[in-house]
Amino acid sequence: MEASRVRELAVARYVSARRAFLSDADLADALQVHRSRVTRWKKGEMPDEAHRLQLLGLDTAVSMLSEFMEPTVVGDWLFGVNAHLGHRRPIDVLRTGELSTVVAAIEAERSGAFA
Repeated sequence: MEASRVRELAVARYVSARRAFLSDADLADALQVHRSRVTRWKKGEMPDEAHRLQLLGLDTAVSMLSEFMEPTVVGDWLFGVNAHLGHRRPIDVLRTGELSTVVAAIEAERSGAFA
């Protein structure tokens, strides 16, 4: 894949994940990165592998949640303690790379299942 297309995809991931946050600073805090790193992603710089996976996971979760939640609620869900995740916060689980675990919790939320 050509470099410009890779950069476009990186920016698209940033834009999608950013929908759940009031500011770039909030996104940086959620991913535990320096704010300047988020600014560089916004400009098309590729994240390193670990942060690329975190951004991918966050983008996936935000996209799924946005299908059935109001945008203002998505951020609350990410930072709230979740029984489907063993009383962990989804954002913390995403930071550890457990996207499939968070996806399962999102599906449970969508279906109205109780933990």
